Amino acid sequence: MTFRDTINAILNNWNFHRDLTLDILENLSEEQLNLTVGKNMGTLGAQFRHIGRVQTQYIEAIENKKLGKIQEEYKPEIAKSKKELLDYLQNTNERMMGFINNMNDEELQSLKIDWTYWKEKEMNLAGHLTALINHINLHNGQIIVYLRTHDIPFPKSWAAWGL
Repeated sequence: MTFRDTINAILNNWNFHRDLTLDILENLSEEQLNLTVGKNMGTLGAQFRHIGRVQTQYIEAIENKKLGKIQEEYKPEIAKSKKELLDYLQNTNERMMGFINNMNDEELQSLKIDWTYWKEKEMNLAGHLTALINHINLHNGQIIVYLRTHDIPFPKSWAAWGL
């Protein structure tokens, strides 16, 4: 198995988890984006916006070879618009996939990302993408709390998780 094969397997895993996130968002109404579940949890729409920001931070780290504060402009208002959230998440994903797919095998293999921002030394691309999946799954878990609290049904794709 080549390193590119490893990265492609990780990206397939990413797409599975990312599609779960998108399936929920696609099934929500605009009104449901304003739901909350408790102190300091924000709205459900803010959770989806944050997921896009997390992915942006990881993309910027790949592009800059250094994890740091997100450079992209912060747009809190998109948390209220299902269309804007879907567009943001799709565009963010296309940006990441395009950047990675345009890297040659040597670039994929040799890429090291400085993780001192989060008190780690460095990570290769496989570790970095795996950390992204883990981070997004944390937020998918938070989204589960919103749906359960407000009796919102889960899309069929979530049957894989018994929901």
